[in-house]
Amino acid sequence: MNGGVRKAAVVAMAVFSLLAALAGCGSKETEAPPPAAEGTAPLKIRLGVDSYSFSFQFRVAQGTGIFKKHGIDAEISTYSFGIDTIDAAILGQTDSAEGMDYAVASRFSESNALRIVAYLGGPKPEGEKLYTRLPDVHSVADLKGKTLGVKKGTVNEYIWGRTLQLHGIDPKEVEQIYLGSAAELLAAYQTGEIDALWASTEVAQPVQDVPGSRLLGDLDLAKTVYRGYLLLDEKFLQANKAGVVRLLRALDEASAYIAAHPEETAQIIYDDLKVPKEAVLEALKFYDYDIRLSREDLDHIVRVTDWSVENGLIRNKYDIRRFLHLDALREALPEKLSVPEEAGDGA
Repeated sequence: MNGGVRKAAVVAMAVFSLLAALAGCGSKETEAPPPAAEGTAPLKIRLGVDSYSFSFQFRVAQGTGIFKKHGIDAEISTYSFGIDTIDAAILGQTDSAEGMDYAVASRFSESNALRIVAYLGGPKPEGEKLYTRLPDVHSVADLKGKTLGVKKGTVNEYIWGRTLQLHGIDPKEVEQIYLGSAAELLAAYQTGEIDALWASTEVAQPVQDVPGSRLLGDLDLAKTVYRGYLLLDEKFLQANKAGVVRLLRALDEASAYIAAHPEETAQIIYDDLKVPKEAVLEALKFYDYDIRLSREDLDHIVRVTDWSVENGLIRNKYDIRRFLHLDALREALPEKLSVPEEAGDGA
């Protein structure tokens, strides 16, 4: 990256302060509910979460005292993206991870220590939009020969792959610039290093403010959506069965709280990450939070895995259903589990 892009990246990161929490989490409790049950030992868990929307359930559960109510003693560590939390869990730095479909699928070919426990959430199709700054680009097909900004190793790589394929563009016909954060992507777009990018809600406004920037469409262009999943270390699951059940119930309660109390949620996120409350409220309009695992949730990640293997994004073919752990969700929220019986339990 040239000096101008680096300078712009610094400015962008200062504007959004999304990565200011990378050293950890400091959510304050707004109240102190009673403990989950008399004599119940608290579940001590190291939670790995991302630096924005995907982490809101965890931060709300901590900030409102929902974790304490359910007997959860959580240590929250913040990482740039969900895939970084997966890498941290694989290395034993956390007990949990969160990841969007492609990120989850890409790591199971390398390690079988983690298990998919539940669906967590994800952006609605209109929550991720494709922009270009070039006047001669009027559709995805016009991106042939252009330079694209990609967050490598994340679901963004999968979305670009799907988008190009569906619109008849060979990946060799574009130049893909791999960058490490939303701030770097924004900076590269502002300086003209890249011609197009997928923008989520936290960077949508400054992307629109770039001279000549125009919207090409949302995730419907890729005929897919993002789905995010909660992963836990297999040994942790086996050693803390009752505690994991309480964890899922706490996150389910936090999901309901977010839906019912957007203003209070925005305040908690501001206190924790210093993201402006207006930005959080806008992000909440385009994000779905739920603790569940439906047949469609399972079919979706199987489709993502199979497509990624067939198109060379993932090297080793495998059955991701081997990495499911259903017992905890079955006990915690049986009405939220609706996968086929034959899916079984990978743990």
